[in-house]
Amino acid sequence: MRQSRDSGESGVQRRTIALALGGGGARGLAHIGVMQALEERGYSIEAITGCSMGGIIGALIGCGRTSREMTETIGSIHMHDLFSFGALGGLIGGRKIDETLRELVCENFEGLDIPLKVTAVDVQSGTLVILGSGPLVPALRATSALPGILSPVKHLDRVLIDGGLLNNLPIDVLRTMSLAPVVAVDVGAPHDRALNFDEERGLVGVLRRLSKRKFRTLTVELFMKSFDIPQRFITETRLAMDPPEVLIRPKLEVNFGVEDVHRIDEAIRLGHQAAVAALEEWEKKTAAPPPPQANG
Repeated sequence: MRQSRDSGESGVQRRTIALALGGGGARGLAHIGVMQALEERGYSIEAITGCSMGGIIGALIGCGRTSREMTETIGSIHMHDLFSFGALGGLIGGRKIDETLRELVCENFEGLDIPLKVTAVDVQSGTLVILGSGPLVPALRATSALPGILSPVKHLDRVLIDGGLLNNLPIDVLRTMSLAPVVAVDVGAPHDRALNFDEERGLVGVLRRLSKRKFRTLTVELFMKSFDIPQRFITETRLAMDPPEVLIRPKLEVNFGVEDVHRIDEAIRLGHQAAVAALEEWEKKTAAPPPPQANG
């Protein structure tokens, strides 16, 4: 059932917001902490947009999953179980990712309790694509198909890749879905993340990185950095043109990688901290009192 605007037994009006969740790979696990803060403070979500991990978390929220359920579900997934051979120019295929997503979300956008739209890019035309109807899993795969890493997705007679190339924090799309105040969560990698050009090469270097759960080579790091720099510029430009009512930026470490899913507890904690601080500041600025705190 879609989240109500009323607070149930108390009969007190709940504050309704629209939620934009940015992409950032494992950095996007901070969205769960943001959701935890929204639950605690009694907020109701009217519409959601997302990109990459933000789209996936948005779909889970739209399916009615609580922050606790999302933590348990995602925390139980082993990343090596998601790997399959890539195709269409990706190192990692999508078959096992598809299988996992089908276990977690409903079949179609229309089955969600909260309206959701996600961004992707048509690799042939170079244009932004907004997905918000029809099969859900292909859309989630498309919005998170990082070029060169995850295989592109053939969907709706197009070849689609990660929407973060053009719109990593789709506030403008959300404005077309809801008149509610926008809460936007930016978890994109910073453009000034330093690379280590002195790391060990060869087998010894690979083994050392694996022992530290660092799976990316310098070549992959360079590729990712070339993605991060223009993405950050585009995001900052869009934020300047259309700032949200509330902007949440979890204080994730500069070197918190898109693959660092084992740091889920840290991401959730930092997401929660940032959300509480941003929401408290916004509540003080607005005339309405803060929403009632949820019990427990």
